[in-house]
Amino acid sequence: MGPVLGGLEKYTPLIKADPLPAASALGRGVRITYLGTNAYLLETRDTVILIDPYFSRQSLLRTALKLEPVGETNLVAQWLRDHRKIDAILVTHGHIDHLFDVPQIARATGATIIASATSVKLVESVGISAKQTRVVRPGSRIAIKNAVIHVFSAEHDRIFGVVPFNTPPKHLPPRKISDWVTGEPLAFLIEMGGKRIFINSGGRADKPVSLHSAPVDLAIVGVASGDAIGAFSQTIAQLHPRYILPSHQDDFFRPLRRGFVFLPLTNFPKVQRAAAENRGQLILLDYFRPWTLR
Repeated sequence: MGPVLGGLEKYTPLIKADPLPAASALGRGVRITYLGTNAYLLETRDTVILIDPYFSRQSLLRTALKLEPVGETNLVAQWLRDHRKIDAILVTHGHIDHLFDVPQIARATGATIIASATSVKLVESVGISAKQTRVVRPGSRIAIKNAVIHVFSAEHDRIFGVVPFNTPPKHLPPRKISDWVTGEPLAFLIEMGGKRIFINSGGRADKPVSLHSAPVDLAIVGVASGDAIGAFSQTIAQLHPRYILPSHQDDFFRPLRRGFVFLPLTNFPKVQRAAAENRGQLILLDYFRPWTLR
C-alpha cells in the first residue's frame, strides 16, 4: 500500500509528509501515519499506538441495509507484515468503521485494546481474551510503555438527526453492521515522544465537551458531518493546538485502495474557515504517507 494523493490535489500546500527516504527513520518526536477514516499510527522509538484502524470498508448500500460485513482480511494481513509491533490500540467508539478490524490486528500483534465497556464487550464476543483488553472511562489515565493516555468523554455526531446504530446489539458476537454499536464515545489525549496529541472522532456543538487539556501540539478532530463541523471550532478553541488536523472526512464507504476522496457530508472549506478563526496551523495527511511531529 503506497502513497496516493486521491482527492487532495487542490489542497497540496496543506499536506504534511516526511521527505523520502527519511520517512523510514524514527528520530525525535512522533511519526504519524494516516490510515484513512479516523485511523492513525503513532510511533516513537519505543512505543507504538494505533487508533481506530479500519481497512475493511463497507459500501454505503451494505451499511444502509445493515447487512453482514465483509472483512478485508488479506488487506489487513498485508499491512501487518510491516507493522507487527503495536503496543496498544485505542478505540473511540464501537461503530464498524472504528472497531471491526481491531480483533484481527490485536491477535496478530498482542496489542492491548483500550476502549469503552461496550467496545470491549464486542471484541471479547469475537474471541479476544479479557487479558488483552482494558476498559476505560472518562477520567482514566493509562501508561503504555513511555506513553501516557488520558481519556475524555465525547459525543457522537448525528446523521440526519440521529446517532446511527446507537442501541444495544441484537447479536453477540455481532453478525450485522448494525451490531457494531456506538457505546460510550471517548476522546484521548496522548502524551508520547515529548508531544501532546488529542484525538476524537466527531462531536456536537449543542453538547460541548469540557477538555481542560490545553495546549496540545496536534489536535486531530473528526469532521464527518454537519454536527461535527459545528463542534470543530469549540474543540480547537479549548485545545490551542500548534497543528490542527481535520479527520474522518474521507469517503470511508469506498475501498481504501482507491485513495482519498472527501465524504459528501463534509465541507472542507467551512472547516478551513473555522480553523482560520483559531490559532494553529491547519494541515492534512494523505493515506500511508508518514509525517513526524517534532
